Amino acid sequence: MYVARVSALAVPLTPVEQDQVYRAAEAAGKDVDEFMRDAVLAAANDPLVAALGRAVDTVAARSQGARVQHDYATD
Repeated sequence: MYVARVSALAVPLTPVEQDQVYRAAEAAGKDVDEFMRDAVLAAANDPLVAALGRAVDTVAARSQGARVQHDYATD
């Protein structure tokens, strides 16, 4: 399988941010491409993000359901 290769730091990062990424990759014992790939995949598979997505679906579904109506104003 052919995968197009793009520099991991093709995203716009400030010099300070680039330094942080390089230092973090070095501390993790990985090259920058591998480090950023792992970070992106970890973020994409974050259980909190998945839970938030399910919460959005739940709220949307409930807002379409039966609405509670009060008759306070009819007295």
